[in-house]
Parts: sequence; structure tokens; C-alpha cells
Amino acid sequence: MTVGVLSTSGIDRCVSLLGEELTAYIAGAGTVREFRLWRADRRRWSDFGTRLQGAVEVADTFARANRLGAAAGWLREVGAAGIAGRSPARLLREATGDTFKRVQEAAERFTKR
Repeated sequence: MTVGVLSTSGIDRCVSLLGEELTAYIAGAGTVREFRLWRADRRRWSDFGTRLQGAVEVADTFARANRLGAAAGWLREVGAAGIAGRSPARLLREATGDTFKRVQEAAERFTKR
């Protein structure tokens, strides 16, 4: 997974693909309201941008497989990325470089079933 710099359009894309609530969760915000404040402050983007870019790339994997409608549900499903007790969304929220790769690979496997 090549996670790049997040832009306004990247944030908008994540919200449009996954919904504001799930996007806020993955970003690390406690509430949608908090996420909206972060979103309005470009200085905060470095705090959550990598996580949202990872989420967009996962959603794009689902879109390429013509299964975008399943992306948000899969991200919420505990154990879907192969780690018991954690959803892919939570893994992205707590993400490290290896975690992004693991979630992306799990999304690719799921969409090819």
C-alpha cells in the first residue's frame, strides 16, 4: 500500500465512500463533531491523514471489484482482517505501516472470493 498525502478531495472521498461516522472513527476522532473540527483545521490533517488515505485505498479495492457497497460493513466486521477481536476499521485507526499492508491484503483477498 502506498499511502500518500491526504488532500481535501481525499477526505471528501473517504466520507463519500464510507460515510462520515466511519471516517471519523478511522481518523481517530471521538465523535463526528470532533472530526468536523479536525477536518476544518489543516494543521490537524497530519494527525489522521495517513489513516484516511489507507481507508480510501481499501475502499478503492472494493470499488475495483465492483463491491463498494460491502466496504463499510467489511471494515466494521471484527476479525475480517485476520486479527481476532479487532475490526479492519480499528486496525486502521491504530495503524502502523505493517497494519496498513495487512488490512489492504485482507481486503484484496475478500474482494476476490
